[in-house]
Amino acid sequence: MIGTIVQYSPRVIQQPRGCAWANPFCHLTLNETRSRDHARPARSQNVGTPLATETDRIGLILDRLTAGLFPFFEREMTATYGEHWLDQARTSFRTLAPGRPDSVPWDAHALLTVMWDHWNQVFRSHLSIFERSLVSELREFRNRWAHQAAFTEDDSFRVCDSAQRLLRAARADEAADALEEIKIDILRERFGRKVNSDLARIRFNRERISDIVLYTICCLAINTAAFMLFGSRNLLPATLMAAFVFFTFGYFIFQRLNAAMPTYGVHECQRCRRIVYTELCPYCEPAQRPLETIKPA
Repeated sequence: MIGTIVQYSPRVIQQPRGCAWANPFCHLTLNETRSRDHARPARSQNVGTPLATETDRIGLILDRLTAGLFPFFEREMTATYGEHWLDQARTSFRTLAPGRPDSVPWDAHALLTVMWDHWNQVFRSHLSIFERSLVSELREFRNRWAHQAAFTEDDSFRVCDSAQRLLRAARADEAADALEEIKIDILRERFGRKVNSDLARIRFNRERISDIVLYTICCLAINTAAFMLFGSRNLLPATLMAAFVFFTFGYFIFQRLNAAMPTYGVHECQRCRRIVYTELCPYCEPAQRPLETIKPA
C-alpha cells in the first residue's frame, strides 16, 4: 500500500549467503523507494548472468560492498556512540524525510559518507590511512555511477578491487570472496577478447602472406611467358608489358601489406559494449556531416 513502511529495497542492500545480520534502520516508504529506483541505473543481481554494461557491474559491486560492510560499520558505530549512534550518523546527511528519524537510506553512499565523516572518532583505530583512501575512491566512483557516467572494464576492475580490499580490512571475508568472482569474470572477458583478437590476426596474416605469394608467382609467370614468347622478336613491347605487370602486381602487394584487419559480421564494440553492424562503431565514432551539406537557416 502507498505510504506504508516497507523494508528497504534489496537492490540497495543485498544480503550475502550465510549472513545473519539484519539492519533495523533500513526503511523507506514505498513512494521513496520507487523514486530512488527510477533515479538509478538498472542493474542485474546475479553474478552468473551477463551484465549489459559496466554501469550494471559497478552497481552490483556497490550492492555487495554495502551488504558486507554494514555489520562492521554498525558494530564500530555502536561501540563508539552506543545506542544513539544513528543520531550521530544522521549529521552526515543534509536532507532526510521530515519526522522520520530512521529514514537513513543505508546504501553505499550512506555508509561511505558516514565512514569518511566519522573516521577519526570511530574507524581510525581499526583501519589505516590506506583504507581511508579506498573510502574516498569508492565515494567518487559511486557518485559517478549515480550520475550515469560512462565506465570501462578498467574502472569496474578498480572498483571491485578497492571494494574487496576494504571488505578484507573490515573482516568481511565472505563478501570479499563474492567480489573475487566478479574480478575473475572481468579478466575472463578481457582475456577471451584478447585471444579471439590474436587468433583473428593470425588468420588474417596467413591470408595476407598467401595472397602476396600468389601475386608474386603470377607476376613472375606472366613476365617469364612474355619474354619467352616475344622477347627475342619484340624486345621493347615485352619490356613495357613486363614493367606494367610489375607495377600492377607491386601495387596489389603494397595494398595487401598495408591493409587493416577487417571486422566481419555483427560484433560487440569494445568501448561502449553495444552491438554494432559496421566495422566502426557509430556510437563511439559518429559520422560527421560534410560542411558543404550544412546550409544556413
